[in-house]
Amino acid sequence: MKLVAVVSPCGGVGRSMLTAALADALQRRGHPVLAIDCDPHNDLALHLGATARPQRGFLAAICDGTDWRETALANSDGVQFVPAGAAGDDLASACAVALGADPEGLRSRFDVGEWQDSAIVLVDTPSLPSRLAAQVAAVADRVLAVLGADPISFGGLARTEVLQPDRVHYVLNGFEPNRPLQNDIRVLLRRELGERLAPYAVHRDGSVADALARNRALLVDAPGSQAAADLQLLASWLLRSLGVTA
Repeated sequence: MKLVAVVSPCGGVGRSMLTAALADALQRRGHPVLAIDCDPHNDLALHLGATARPQRGFLAAICDGTDWRETALANSDGVQFVPAGAAGDDLASACAVALGADPEGLRSRFDVGEWQDSAIVLVDTPSLPSRLAAQVAAVADRVLAVLGADPISFGGLARTEVLQPDRVHYVLNGFEPNRPLQNDIRVLLRRELGERLAPYAVHRDGSVADALARNRALLVDAPGSQAAADLQLLASWLLRSLGVTA
């Protein structure tokens, strides 16, 4: 199993959208993928086709000791995912406490059973700072930090760098190359992060919102869009970074 923690130094950068899109792109390539939502906002299911936020999910199952696998769902494209479920920040904190009670066995809490050897598990985490996000990052094979090309994201790098500097890679989401400030920030990020910044940014593209409104995967709704091309390149890059054959 390859475990990928998807984090962000702040909200509003499209972390859940990117987690869902990557899960869809990887699944379409034939990789066994499971997306798990650990964010109490419970948005991941909406990005994967649900018409309402599921009431039951990962956070409550961890807290009450039941099997979170029983809350797994699959969308019409075959992407399997586990929603966070109806939960507030208090439940997310309680989940962090429950996971922290067995730090040695924390990674095993994400065991996907018969898939384990070949599965790619993408875990959408709460925005940093978050104890739960830090716990998932600590046992992940790769930490994917989602940034906006803005001063707030750049200023929040310290929150991600304390997780696992040797395993944290970064991706720009919602990039607008016609805006000089965003280009300047991208240059600064490249100087700061080097090859840990993905060579492919996901451009801001109206096709993303259109696909969400139509309750369809971007790669189906607008396969020729800029964002779809970016996501395909990003999926290939992620597989290489994990040492998985594309």
